[in-house]
Amino acid sequence: MAKISGDVVEEVRNHFDIADVIASYIDLKKTGRNYVGLCPFHSEKTPSFSVSPEKQIFHCFGCQTGGNLFTFIMQMEGLSFPEAVRYLGEKAGIQVDYRPVTPEEKRRTHLREELQKLHALAQKYYQHCLWESSQGKNALQYLYNRGIEKETIQEFGLGYAPDGWENLVTVFKKKGHDLDLALKSGLINQKTPGRYFDYFRHRLMFPIMDRQGKIIAFGGRIMGNQEPKYLNSPETELFNKRKTLYGFHQALPFVRQSGEALIVEGYMDVILLYQHQIRNAVAPLGTSLTADQVSLLRGRLETLTLAFDADSGGQTATIRALELAKNEGFRTRVAVLPDEMDPADYVYQYGGEAFQQNILEAALPLVEYQLYLLKKKNDLSTEEGRVNYWKSARKILAALSEPVEKEEYLKKIGEEINVSLEVLRGDLEKIIRGGSKSRKQVSQKSASNTTVTPREKVEKELLSCLLREPSFVPHVFRRLQPEDFTPGPYHDIAMCMVARAREENEVDPASLLGYFSDPEMHKLIMKLAFPGLQENHFNIKKTINDCIRKMKSLRWSEEREQLIKSLQKETNREKVSATLQRIRDLKKWEDELNRPGEGEDFCG
Repeated sequence: MAKISGDVVEEVRNHFDIADVIASYIDLKKTGRNYVGLCPFHSEKTPSFSVSPEKQIFHCFGCQTGGNLFTFIMQMEGLSFPEAVRYLGEKAGIQVDYRPVTPEEKRRTHLREELQKLHALAQKYYQHCLWESSQGKNALQYLYNRGIEKETIQEFGLGYAPDGWENLVTVFKKKGHDLDLALKSGLINQKTPGRYFDYFRHRLMFPIMDRQGKIIAFGGRIMGNQEPKYLNSPETELFNKRKTLYGFHQALPFVRQSGEALIVEGYMDVILLYQHQIRNAVAPLGTSLTADQVSLLRGRLETLTLAFDADSGGQTATIRALELAKNEGFRTRVAVLPDEMDPADYVYQYGGEAFQQNILEAALPLVEYQLYLLKKKNDLSTEEGRVNYWKSARKILAALSEPVEKEEYLKKIGEEINVSLEVLRGDLEKIIRGGSKSRKQVSQKSASNTTVTPREKVEKELLSCLLREPSFVPHVFRRLQPEDFTPGPYHDIAMCMVARAREENEVDPASLLGYFSDPEMHKLIMKLAFPGLQENHFNIKKTINDCIRKMKSLRWSEEREQLIKSLQKETNREKVSATLQRIRDLKKWEDELNRPGEGEDFCG
């Protein structure tokens, strides 16, 4: 792992209040000493995401995700730990330097830095060609003809890759870049070893940026009749098209502000919408919308509006995108465009205000759009069309959980196909009953399959108390040792607590997370630090005392049982005698420990 000074990490972490940072991403409401909100990492309708300003940690009781400030930024921004520290350090004005430790880390860090330099140089060259070269004039005129203004061209960093095989290759050579390394950027290619050529030729160039606004790839539109019309960079160390949305960097502030994102199909749609003040639009990169792309938006918005082309391909893409959005828990709508038009055409012809009023504000909810497509497929003037429409529609309604919503759609469909509400309702109930029977048979596996020993239960309770009240850590570990814990994660956490206490460092959950890289350990620590949504009002000192007694008692009891079993095979008299004495001692200690009042005052 890349090395950053511990003092710098602490300085960055102490500069921020975790609640303020998280509140810039999601809505939080104060409840007691904590804040709660809807989890940005999984879909939910009831808040189960809790933030503790006191402990500077967060935890979701739904998906069990949790951690400190850096953990949150890593997950929300898709960063590694060093990148998250640097990202926050830049915001705080704190210099963060880190160096890779392993040879592999050094190799990857060097490669990514070189690829970023090559992409920055390529964009500068493409921009020069667009504005200054004779070939670029046609590309520039094409943009103007599409209604794109000079300021917008500059905002999105558009450029032009001239016709010819070695234009960018020559630029890289002149700047002294290693062409074998440049091959890994996807900006050049080779026919045979040592013979390089430009990947993009005679194309209008669209820089593709990551979430931090760094160029990681390009998309290119051909300026002639050749195929393919659009070409994206190949996948590289920097670029995975399934995990990238075009325009995301520009749209993100407006997505957060409005709580809504608009998904469109192409580069031009994003750019022209942005120019017409609709600035929350993003686009997949020439493929169907992916689950990874949708998850980029999780936690940043409530509503996802889809505005794909009105042709059959656009409808197919919309249905797939609706399923992905539904899985993420977004409120989803579909903007229906006139036939033969895409968003770029619409705003060019009618303007952004008309698009807002006539397309976005008239967008259909998910179910309504599904029914709209069914009506287009079935002729409701015929009996066969009405029957087929209902057969398909009832499957959609059966999945609805809100009775009022279901009833409203039943009324609407009844009027459309001229069938009484009672008949439709009865038929729908049959479908629902049939589905619920099969669902009931699935879940008889419960937590009983994962056996938790009595010792582990007590260890969990004790560690939970200590993470909520770290001041008791030194006192507890005067009576217990980490070896008293069952080998495994609880033992490892206890070891870290002891190590920090010996160094006279605070044993708070936020700092404890830094000892572990395993996400499962982060989840466990968060579960221990947040035992429930409500604050537990109990005598923590008494609970700690009880846990210590139970842990010692259970450990001695387990040892006695093992020794008793060992006697069945033991024939050596001396060993038998020593074992019997140990059994008597253990029983005596256990009885003394369990006498009322024993150990009550150990915490002072």
